[in-house]
Amino acid sequence: MGRLFWKIFLWFWITLTLISVSVFVGTSLYLQGQNEDERRRFKPSNQVRVVQQVIRFSGVEAARALLQGRESNKRLRRRVYVVNESDVDILGRSIDASLLKGSKSLTVLAPDGKKFRIIAKPRNALNQKRARKRPHFYVRMLEQTIQRVGLLWLGIALALSSLVCFWLAWYLTNPIRKLQHAAQQISRGNLDTRVSHLIGNRRDEIADLGRDFDDMAEHLQKLINNQKQLLSDVSHELRSPLARLQVAVGLARKKGNKETESDLLRIEQETERLDDLVGQSLTLSRLDAGADYPSNDYIDIAALLEKIIDDCDFEATNQHKKVTFEYTQSWTIKANAELLHRAIENVIRNAIHYTVVNSTVEVKLSKKANVEEFIISVCDQGAGIPESKLVHLFEPFVRLSSARDRDSGGYGLGLAIAKRAINFHQGEIKAINRSAQGLRVEITLPIANIT
Repeated sequence: MGRLFWKIFLWFWITLTLISVSVFVGTSLYLQGQNEDERRRFKPSNQVRVVQQVIRFSGVEAARALLQGRESNKRLRRRVYVVNESDVDILGRSIDASLLKGSKSLTVLAPDGKKFRIIAKPRNALNQKRARKRPHFYVRMLEQTIQRVGLLWLGIALALSSLVCFWLAWYLTNPIRKLQHAAQQISRGNLDTRVSHLIGNRRDEIADLGRDFDDMAEHLQKLINNQKQLLSDVSHELRSPLARLQVAVGLARKKGNKETESDLLRIEQETERLDDLVGQSLTLSRLDAGADYPSNDYIDIAALLEKIIDDCDFEATNQHKKVTFEYTQSWTIKANAELLHRAIENVIRNAIHYTVVNSTVEVKLSKKANVEEFIISVCDQGAGIPESKLVHLFEPFVRLSSARDRDSGGYGLGLAIAKRAINFHQGEIKAINRSAQGLRVEITLPIANIT
């Protein structure tokens, strides 16, 4: 679950929880108010007057009968005391000394001439008002509310609100996650990715966004396919005039003299370079088009690297540079020998071009830790590449620094071909700036392809 999911879930869940608690607290306050109204109907002053009238006109025995009488007089019996001149209750109940001394009382004279005091228990109304002003009063009130409603019902309410909020958050964020995944697939080159069928039969703005996303992806796919087709067609059409130009150069050399030899040699070199560029462009367009290259060659990867490095080191020596190879284990891989050879050679030759004079290009073959993959790392000691531009290193016809110009002999296609050739073999290629100096290119191939 993503961050947006949990944000939506928590906001809705907290809102429903606060509503539930507010309803509980409001209900408690209402019930408490009802109880207060009910208690006001039984004011001690009214009760005292009733007992006073009974004693004055009917005597103490009538008052005793009133206090011991019906079930409805229980409240009266709990709150009102009638004591004689010796402070003895007529019902024989024990009375606190503080109640006798501190409470207000009403004296009444019975028909037989005896005096009695009527005492009512104080209701502590003042203390109740002060208690309401204390912050913990509402805490106690909430506790009482929970006790009334019951922890079980409160738990059921919270569980139902959690389920509703979880479903609502999932309903809102699930299509967004699908859109994110589709965008990631398109960024990796899977231009046939679509999302409308994954969103379902929604009729809202998210569904509209999915349809707009599919339209954008389809338009983008058409543009890129047209670009690839144009590159392939132009490269293919250039082959014929190039071939005729090479023949014409050969005929001109036979008919020429020493004065034109240097010019013809220059024309021949440029023709060969143009033919090489056309060949690389055709290879790139075939790889982009998903051409079915046979992968039935059994290759010893260490032996392949040694052969490539021997050829590259021979050329590097003339530039006062060196290529070294380090490995402890080798594997036999079933692949397309031409494509894999070209991919690795392009990476190593690129490192030779941009490493500084009197430096070494280091090539290492090793197994990736805890994963069934092996890594070919190629490290140079050049100027490196700005971090923000590393992602564009494997794009065709791209030069990322002033050092990467045409005088180096490249066209900006070598690493693009290498990336597509490695991807063809279910591998991965990436570039990383070294902490000291230079660039490290890592080629990762899965051991699952090895027999």
